[in-house]
Amino acid sequence: MDDGLLHLIGAALQSLSGAVVILIPPTVFFVLLALFLKGREALPVFERAFEDVRLNLSLHFLDTLLVAPIVAVLAQGIQNGIEAHSLAILAPARWHALPAVVTLVGVVFVGDLISWARHRIEHTRLLWPTHAIHHSDAHMTWMTIMRFHPLNRVTTLIVDLGVLAVCGFPEWALIANFVVRHYYGEFIHADLPWMYGPLRYVFVSPVMHRWHHARDVVGAGSNFATVFAFLDYAFGTYHVPGLCTVPLGVTDQMGKGTLGQMLYPFKAWGERLRETNGGRGEASRHTTAP
Repeated sequence: MDDGLLHLIGAALQSLSGAVVILIPPTVFFVLLALFLKGREALPVFERAFEDVRLNLSLHFLDTLLVAPIVAVLAQGIQNGIEAHSLAILAPARWHALPAVVTLVGVVFVGDLISWARHRIEHTRLLWPTHAIHHSDAHMTWMTIMRFHPLNRVTTLIVDLGVLAVCGFPEWALIANFVVRHYYGEFIHADLPWMYGPLRYVFVSPVMHRWHHARDVVGAGSNFATVFAFLDYAFGTYHVPGLCTVPLGVTDQMGKGTLGQMLYPFKAWGERLRETNGGRGEASRHTTAP
């Protein structure tokens, strides 16, 4: 067998093993937490969520093999491009001069502010087909954070990392922001009945984010922040009327399985294009008719 092919297979197996290892700590944590909070009821809850969990896992491994390498190259290219053309508003040395905790809070806050705006745009007509994949999980668990279309992943990287890099945050802060947002993202996607009491206006709670995944328009059109709830409160998109007991998911007709999820945005855009062209043709016929 060709050495290049063997190397490629070895790299793929190594990536897959790493993807499995990454799952172990949060799986243990959330399983124990579910057993503590729900007891025997945790098993039937898992059974109901099994199909969605299986799809999330398939997308996780697909992301590991195909999407993550592209994202890594794009991320390095964005950073190199900003450095090469001196596009940073602030020099990283300015951030290094501050206490590390200040820089950490700053990068997470700015990252969440950027994410709020980008996330809000993802809920518009043009970008919704790619983001709808994430919302298609009708039995939301911490693994829902794995359910993203590759196009959504790429646009998220370009916007979030691009703006943070332009702000001049050092590399360690960019990595820290990713780690905080990723693991806190897992936590708020978990099926937990926590609202945080008075702190619900400061930090995003699992209940707050669950309302964001509600199938109804009111819930799904609110709560765009990941970490700081006061961003939604300030922009008028905060919506937490109580525990979220409404159905989750989307009304869009998604395809089944991993392939269906990957093809859905292109089908949705194609249908809208046909509708637009059909509408124009109909208008033209009415205009030219005697």
